Amino acid sequence: MKHSTVVTHYAITGIVVSSIDESPVPHCRLTPKLEVHGSFGNRRFPASTDSFAADDHGRFSIPVPSAGAWNLMASARGYVTQSYEEHGAFSSSVVLTADSPTIDIRFTLSPEASIKGLVLDEAGEAVRDAQISLSLVPPPIPGGPPANGSAGANAKTDDRGMYELANLSPGSYRLMVRAHPWYAEATQQSGSSVDDEPPLDPSFDVAYPPTWLPGSSDVSTSETIVLHAGDTRQADFHLVPIPSIHLKIIPPTGTVGSGAVNGRQGQAFPMVEEITPGSNGPRAISVTTRRDPQGEFDVSGLTPGLYQVRLLMPGEEARSTMVDVKANSVRTLDLSAPASDIARITMHIDGFTGGTAEESGNRRGGGLRVNLIDTDTQHGTFSSMGNEGRFAGRRVSKEPTTDRTLEVPPGRYEVVLQGGPNVYLVGLSVKGADASGRYVTVPAGETTLTVHVANGRTNLSGIATLEGEPVMGAMVLLVPITIEEPDSIGFLRQDQTNTDGSFDIDNVIPGKYILLAIDRGWQINWGDRSTLRRYLTQGVPMELKPSATVKQNVIAQTP
Repeated sequence: MKHSTVVTHYAITGIVVSSIDESPVPHCRLTPKLEVHGSFGNRRFPASTDSFAADDHGRFSIPVPSAGAWNLMASARGYVTQSYEEHGAFSSSVVLTADSPTIDIRFTLSPEASIKGLVLDEAGEAVRDAQISLSLVPPPIPGGPPANGSAGANAKTDDRGMYELANLSPGSYRLMVRAHPWYAEATQQSGSSVDDEPPLDPSFDVAYPPTWLPGSSDVSTSETIVLHAGDTRQADFHLVPIPSIHLKIIPPTGTVGSGAVNGRQGQAFPMVEEITPGSNGPRAISVTTRRDPQGEFDVSGLTPGLYQVRLLMPGEEARSTMVDVKANSVRTLDLSAPASDIARITMHIDGFTGGTAEESGNRRGGGLRVNLIDTDTQHGTFSSMGNEGRFAGRRVSKEPTTDRTLEVPPGRYEVVLQGGPNVYLVGLSVKGADASGRYVTVPAGETTLTVHVANGRTNLSGIATLEGEPVMGAMVLLVPITIEEPDSIGFLRQDQTNTDGSFDIDNVIPGKYILLAIDRGWQINWGDRSTLRRYLTQGVPMELKPSATVKQNVIAQTP
């Protein structure tokens, strides 16, 4: 007797519509990707498949090869490319099973927004080749501190001084422009070294400071542009030059001149890079570097701000430090002596037996590094990975158990671990500074920071239901019971439910939490802490033990 094999056919069908008027989006391209949970924390590594086109009426039918959780991405001309039910970093997977091999969905796509503008100089003339940087201002974290902006799109002005940033998602943004006066000597020299030249003409010794919309040099007073689906905003800049700041650099003794370095003839040379709020790292700038007969350097073309200075020496590892320059001044930086206005943090990791990121070859998920995130001035992230990283650090040794030294501006920082996905922070000990929870406030000078860590993060999954049925697209929150305590180590975790109501929150720090799900929670104003408290009373209290895998269902709340 022959036995027939039943073949299950899996498919995702539906329609793509505009988020503005629910009209169909014709000829949209849809790409399904199978999401796979691995041993890399809460990262998901999709396996790509072919893309499919919707018809003239926005209808689509996509066959997929298997059951599973499928991330569905849609793109169309004039619309933002996005995942199904996307809300920032979260979206809903389309879940197919042998019992439910097909599903019909309604995919809402947002028309793209854009920002256009004009950059003019002090004479009202167009500024060409100005660099426009857009940073996304994320929504507030429920119960948490204000979120820092993250780097976004970039553009450059044309010969008319005009720029355009297109294909933008709805959201809140900040806008900054960097430019150089065409007549300034720093622009003409483009960072070259000029020896034994006469002093600069003051009329050419000018620079434009990085300028945030509508015309501020301080990100904290900049305008936030709120874009809705399909919006086009006009954002113009009028730049005014200021006298450039000079930085006098005195190299360490023995590194100057044309004498032998490690048996070879060589010359030390400084590289000055700018660190701006919201940036991903130091950026090269146009400066003029002059060297006097004593071997000291004069760097002009600077504006007020934070800079990384690296001294490149033939045959030796580059030396680096930071310097905060102020307006209307000539700053002297003696590389033989520690800077008086920079915090030097000697960092020790206690409780970790694995290697650092360097010893792990910087491979994905390997090694452990400590990041200090500037929560106030938003200068960025400073990493313990030292000279291999983007910001200045000084490696004391390549041994993973040896202390490391970071140089950062004085201020308040959140301590965040990266790499070593099973490791979590349990506390901070400091000498010469103040620590509270996962935050450390460091003054100028020497500080010793011990980061206490442990192994054994937890994985949590479950199903969210509403009136007995799985709820799709709900916001899931795992809230530490200590979230409002100033010395809390734990932090809130989020996820979004899939089409079957499922959610997964991986690599959770062990501790006591309250689990809750909120239908349409993405529209709630989380800037008000009392809002979160109201939902917590209906949540599920739970204690997560180290290295546990926990399943916990939850009944969703309505706004």
